[in-house]
Amino acid sequence: MSDEPLPGAASHLRSAFALSQHSMLIADDQRRWVTGNAAACDLLGITQEEISWHTMDEFVPADARSRLDEAWEKFLVNGAAEGWYRLCIPARGRVPVEFSATANVLPSRHLSVFLPAEGTSRPAERGVLDWKPAPAESAGRLPLTDREREIMTLVASGLHGADIAEELFLSPETVKSHVHNAMGKLGAHTRAHAVAIALVTEQISWEA
Repeated sequence: MSDEPLPGAASHLRSAFALSQHSMLIADDQRRWVTGNAAACDLLGITQEEISWHTMDEFVPADARSRLDEAWEKFLVNGAAEGWYRLCIPARGRVPVEFSATANVLPSRHLSVFLPAEGTSRPAERGVLDWKPAPAESAGRLPLTDREREIMTLVASGLHGADIAEELFLSPETVKSHVHNAMGKLGAHTRAHAVAIALVTEQISWEA
């Protein structure tokens, strides 16, 4: 994505950080955490005041750190990355997550979104580090329908499929289909990446 922040990006990010139950963090160019939401603090086992004392590297397993510099450089050039990962968290060990990273959501500020990886075997299959470039080109993306925006907003807020189905009086399969269609339109391969793209393209409707 472009280095220029999208209109309203800061406002949308503030809303996301306040309202989402998913872990969201912002890092600078040196991989230092700048800020994070309450869910991120719970995930990493640190307080809000401590976030800026830590770097991304501290939560990367030791056997994957040698690859981090190269992956980070590719991420900054490409503009996005996504995949499955194992965060190394003191007192908890390696925690599998589904993640998305988006570069320059604000100048020299990079967004990471972490969703629980429960229910997928990919972390075990793919190993400790599965950090691959995500398509940064937005020209092929399609706008979401009102229903898809509504469902992606609920996904971004932290609700699971069954909860969304109950909230909207839909079947779980219908919700799953809408999420799948939204991911396709956004060019995302993971829910975390779909949430991140929907956020930065302002297709999350918190006011609803």
